[in-house]
Amino acid sequence: MSERNEQPDPDAIQAMMRHRLTRRGFLRTAGMGVAGGVAIPSLLAACGGGGTSGKKIWDAKEIFSGQPGDMINFANWPLYIDKAKDPDGNVYYPSLAKFTKETDIQVTYKEAIQDNPVFFGKIQPQLSAGQPTGWDIIVMSNGWESYVMMERGWVYPLDTSKRPTFDQYAVGWAKDPNYDPGAAHTMVYQWGLTSIAVNHDLVTAPITKLDDLMDTKKLPPASVGMLVDDMKDFVMKNLGIDPVTSGPPEWKEAAAWLLKQRDTGVVRGYYSQGYTDELTAGNVAASMAWSGDVVYYNVWGGYSNLEFLVPEGGCCAWADNMMIPAYAANPVGALELMDWYYRPDIATDLQIWVMYMSPCTATKQGFLDEAQAAEEKGWKGYASKLYTSAKSEFIFPSDEFMSQEVSWMRQLKTQDEKDEWDAIFEPISEH
Repeated sequence: MSERNEQPDPDAIQAMMRHRLTRRGFLRTAGMGVAGGVAIPSLLAACGGGGTSGKKIWDAKEIFSGQPGDMINFANWPLYIDKAKDPDGNVYYPSLAKFTKETDIQVTYKEAIQDNPVFFGKIQPQLSAGQPTGWDIIVMSNGWESYVMMERGWVYPLDTSKRPTFDQYAVGWAKDPNYDPGAAHTMVYQWGLTSIAVNHDLVTAPITKLDDLMDTKKLPPASVGMLVDDMKDFVMKNLGIDPVTSGPPEWKEAAAWLLKQRDTGVVRGYYSQGYTDELTAGNVAASMAWSGDVVYYNVWGGYSNLEFLVPEGGCCAWADNMMIPAYAANPVGALELMDWYYRPDIATDLQIWVMYMSPCTATKQGFLDEAQAAEEKGWKGYASKLYTSAKSEFIFPSDEFMSQEVSWMRQLKTQDEKDEWDAIFEPISEH
């Protein structure tokens, strides 16, 4: 399955995972998000707040009727793809190299996305003017920006008859995500969970429910980390509210809990990123966290004191999605590459390197096959980590776990909704 010829460098993997968390960071306020001198919320308001007025209607069959071009321009997040070195020490991307070998289509891959709002701000002027962005594939998180792009006709609808590998291997929810019914515009690249990480060296009693994150008997003062963009949905989920169908009264209920927590003095910080540095340094006893980060540090990084857990009320899920921006030069080739990432061997190699959840159903067996191959080569430590990863509910969640423990986050659909959401929640972390 894998063509790696030597044991992966543990130091390189650790560095990769530490920086990977910036991929989930979002800008918290209008003043922090500027692209080309224009604040992000102003851009959203200028484009109509995601309404359908003036929406460009595309014919997917026509767009994807021709032959693929010979070049694909692919924009992704940093450290979010499999990497290797050739005999001369040059870094390359094995999955893309294999694609080019089989199709003769070259791929120019750039780590061009640091943040959803900022990247959206960079490409929005071209899209609104009906001009190409220079990208054939972009990877965006499900949320406000990707919703606006779909609603404005700024990403192409996909010809769903031309993704056979996706049809065969995509996990059930990825074929019909709540943020893009029928996966009409998007195909999941990787996904993960938002829940709680605990440093067992610092907590004095088990953390089992949401209220434990404000319990001063279980946690030292200023020792809790909160993820500023995820905490609203996570709190709602644990208050028994479905974030997906929530409205302003439920938002205010979640805000009241967060204010009560803040007033106890247990919160160390409201993080967009950087919480893993606090965890590994021993500054945080418990923190909201992303699944892949904590599983990596526990299984691959040697931090046996750290644990990712789901409280009694459950956790939330998010996804990063491949999309083809409108006016792309090579949409046919782009869709072919997007489908390529659902091939089991390719999806497995990608997941082993990024250590988040794959939308491909066959990667668990790929992990086991890779572990067996590593054992045969005498790489016992690497094999053991692969076996442990394959058993993790937070890398390979069961259908039962997903149905009982996990909710998706709220999708804001109008500028008015977003303004009210921001007015309710932003003051909590800005005091």
